[in-house]
Amino acid sequence: MVDYVINGEDIQYLNVGLKFGESVFIEPGHLIFKEPSVNLDISAGGLKGAFSHLLAGSAVFLLKVDGPGSFASAGFLPGKVIEIDLNGSGIIAEFNSFLCMDSSISYSSKFAGVFQAFLGGEGIFLEEFTGTGKLFLHGHGRVIQMDLKDGEYIQAEASHILAFDAGMQYSVKKIGNLKTTVLAGLEGEGLFFAEIHGPGKVWLHTISLVQLAAKLSVRSGGNRI
Repeated sequence: MVDYVINGEDIQYLNVGLKFGESVFIEPGHLIFKEPSVNLDISAGGLKGAFSHLLAGSAVFLLKVDGPGSFASAGFLPGKVIEIDLNGSGIIAEFNSFLCMDSSISYSSKFAGVFQAFLGGEGIFLEEFTGTGKLFLHGHGRVIQMDLKDGEYIQAEASHILAFDAGMQYSVKKIGNLKTTVLAGLEGEGLFFAEIHGPGKVWLHTISLVQLAAKLSVRSGGNRI
């Protein structure tokens, strides 16, 4: 069994220990270090997987990491690593939140529909993970987990959505008028709230990439990063 250890408190990273014959998948760019005995290979997850990643603008290929040995992986910003156990179920996640997963899990991009351009400003695709095994995502800032019962629902600012169980009903609506847009400080974008209905689990992260990018743009004199 693959040995996963989440290290750190407010700024976390994932350490993975592999025995001979064990392997996991990570997305390129998240690898911090590896032992020399660990082998890296490129996998597209099949032609369909590669095509869906290409359409989404994400990495077309995943890194297949083969043991024996250990390596470490982390997100691009300070935050938390969350562990999700899939048991034949599925998870819908924010674009680019994927960190690491068991080789038994399938990964593909999913057309976001009404989530278009709202989840982190990353375009019209989400990431979908299905199968059995352990999945690790990275959330910016703190991560809030909510367990919704049948009939319960939440409204969250859309760019704070990290992930939710596949099969949950969701929609996005714009809230307010010019006044709330100005007060929101979102450079004319207004407030977009995601409404997600139970039953199921929802994960939120406290740092929004949309708002962070807007703040950095203002501080840099309005030049886009």
